Amino acid sequence: MSVEASDLKGKQVNKTGIIACSGNPVHSSKSDILKIPLLGRLIKSSVFLFVLRCVVLFLFAYSIWFGLVEPDPEKNYVTTGFFWALFWPFFMIFSLVTLGPVICTICPHAFIGKYLTRWGLNKPVPKKLRNPFIGLAILLLGYWGAYYAFAPFGSPWFSALFFLLLSVLAIVSYLVFDKMAYCKYFCPMGPVKNAFGKMGFTWLSTYPDACVGCKTFDCAKACDHHLSPFNFDKGGSMDGCTLCMDCTQACPAVSWRLVKPSYSLLNPIKRTRNVDVWTYILLLAVISITMRFHHALGRSAIADQFPWSRNAHWLETQFPALAQAGLDTTGLVALVYALVLTIGVCVGGFAIGRRILQIPYDKAFSTLGYALAPLMIIGGLGHASEFFFLHYYSDIANAANQLLNLQAEIVEPLARRGEPWLHKFVVFQYIAVTWSMYLFYKRLQLIDASTRQKWLAFPFVSAMPIVYLALIMFSAYVFATYGVAMTHGH
Repeated sequence: MSVEASDLKGKQVNKTGIIACSGNPVHSSKSDILKIPLLGRLIKSSVFLFVLRCVVLFLFAYSIWFGLVEPDPEKNYVTTGFFWALFWPFFMIFSLVTLGPVICTICPHAFIGKYLTRWGLNKPVPKKLRNPFIGLAILLLGYWGAYYAFAPFGSPWFSALFFLLLSVLAIVSYLVFDKMAYCKYFCPMGPVKNAFGKMGFTWLSTYPDACVGCKTFDCAKACDHHLSPFNFDKGGSMDGCTLCMDCTQACPAVSWRLVKPSYSLLNPIKRTRNVDVWTYILLLAVISITMRFHHALGRSAIADQFPWSRNAHWLETQFPALAQAGLDTTGLVALVYALVLTIGVCVGGFAIGRRILQIPYDKAFSTLGYALAPLMIIGGLGHASEFFFLHYYSDIANAANQLLNLQAEIVEPLARRGEPWLHKFVVFQYIAVTWSMYLFYKRLQLIDASTRQKWLAFPFVSAMPIVYLALIMFSAYVFATYGVAMTHGH
């Protein structure tokens, strides 16, 4: 589409296309979501986004308050429904695989932080605290570690306490430090968003032709996170972007377009980050593998025969105080087994692969490690889809009934555990393995080595998807052979 010139400071969108801040006419892309008439108008509307964020902030605050005053899960549907039936599966799992890091668009912490930083001290973050591994540690130890250690941790009271403490940390960070420090370094969802957001099929950037000669840099000035959208294409990464859409309101040359799934993972990433790869490895271990050990195989008729169960039983006999203190020793030991297995397979595979490829270990880790992204996030789609019928639908419906005081009858789940058709969602786990293997193949092409070296290294660097597939098949074998336990805790 051709674009006519404009003399209104260049910030216009006319019937035929875009006039950039620089005054340069550019061609509008058909894949640009912001150019869809109604949807684009809503996304770029500061009023619409403000109202949406206020609603989410209210639900977030109310869920915390209600969880503290009503800890009984039989009487509190709101806290469980908001945090674990709506926030985790839909705002994290489904949105990251599709739209990317849209969770930050409506995040209540980022919303209030935008205003608190204006009133705060705006001190520079100490060098020791400029570490994104801090947020990852909070997620792994503060939530998942406690989740496996204490069975009632997922209850309304513990959930409310966890998010209350996070909110306090966020508020203090915004009031003391500058540049949205909480989002960059302390938010436990920050590393998850940056790492798994690369799986989505949307991409925010600017029209290159529009930026030629631009002297205002309005898109960068509008960003509270001090990012430059016009550099996203050049760097092959949107790290740090929260899709707040402030830049789209500042300059019409900003685009948010549809791209191939895993767009950035299929191309070179100029600024690779080890924290992304470690996020893939650790969350795969802590969520997918541990839950397969503890929750899935823990429901089988031979659950007490697995090594983590035997070791947990030994610990309880040697240290009775552990059980008396309410610790879930089986969950903790399963977590340790999962961490050792996952880290060992990934690190060991990369170590062998880098020798075959004759490249430094850091290069193998940072270049090939991104291929691990699908295992947890796409594999998690199967679990989230199954649990929509088992828990999420009824939890959300009952939460809405309770929140709006509709006095409606309790909504029952759409399905019961064990119904054969629910097993079909395991297809997502096979898709995860296939997509991960494909990414390993594609990212191996980014390394300067012979074809023979790449094929020899392939089974070693991709050892984790192979092990993941073996665990899926082993679980199927166990349940087909021994069946489900008559009584179990999960």
